[in-house]
Amino acid sequence: MTTAVVVDDLKLDRRLAGSMLEDHTDLQVVYAKDGEDALSKMASAPADVVLTDMQMPRMDGLALVEAVRRDYPRVPVILMTAHGSEDVAAEALVRGAASYVPKKLLARDLVSTVERVLAVAGHARRRASIQAHLVSVENRFVLPNDFERVELINTVRDEVARMPLMDETDLTRLGVALDEALSNAIVHGNLELVDPRDPQIAERMRSGPGSERHVHLTTRLEQDQVALTVRDEGPGFDVATLPDPNDHARLESTAGRGLILIRTFMDDVRFNEAGNEITLVKRRQD
Repeated sequence: MTTAVVVDDLKLDRRLAGSMLEDHTDLQVVYAKDGEDALSKMASAPADVVLTDMQMPRMDGLALVEAVRRDYPRVPVILMTAHGSEDVAAEALVRGAASYVPKKLLARDLVSTVERVLAVAGHARRRASIQAHLVSVENRFVLPNDFERVELINTVRDEVARMPLMDETDLTRLGVALDEALSNAIVHGNLELVDPRDPQIAERMRSGPGSERHVHLTTRLEQDQVALTVRDEGPGFDVATLPDPNDHARLESTAGRGLILIRTFMDDVRFNEAGNEITLVKRRQD
């Protein structure tokens, strides 16, 4: 059974988050009151994902992210952020967390975020081996709007894992960043919708405006980096209107959430002049 460790020093908050997972997923939930308690629980029984508050006594969320990345590199950590913890959460994303959910939006976003991160992270555990002698490889995909994103992301992960570019933590973060870029290309680019949860999305994919458009993905792997380029067939946007990536207060908002994750997880992010293409670059770890 897949196990989630929910970490929060406030009993009510950790029970609230845990009950959402227990009610809407098949996850087994283990509760911990702080980072030290979480590591103790993980030492006793395997965990598949960790959800943590940021501000806790003894060991806070940032220290827990670092410890999990060091001791359990295949276990992704998802942050549960509250107002006032934005700067620490931003640092935790830099140091290894896989995603985040604002506490005020747990009811709406927690389950879907956990499921998406687990879908990306779990595939790596089933991979048999890494082929270390590949020099470079390039793949190009032309995809309809309703393609299965998880399967595509896992295919890309398999390719990246064939070269010794990054550890399991960054493989998961690469998958999360690619997922966000593909989602933006479909929803904001091809379908020209604002909200990724717009109820019109499924209908628009089938027959509405933009349904005939495609998503173009090019992956280029070399011995020192991977570059992922996602292009949609929409009208593009003015890149100058993008929010400040250093504004940590935006962690409390869902607007621009995908770009926050992409910019945090990638070493370089570039847009074309038309605003309908993004290139994500992750360089080899030393």
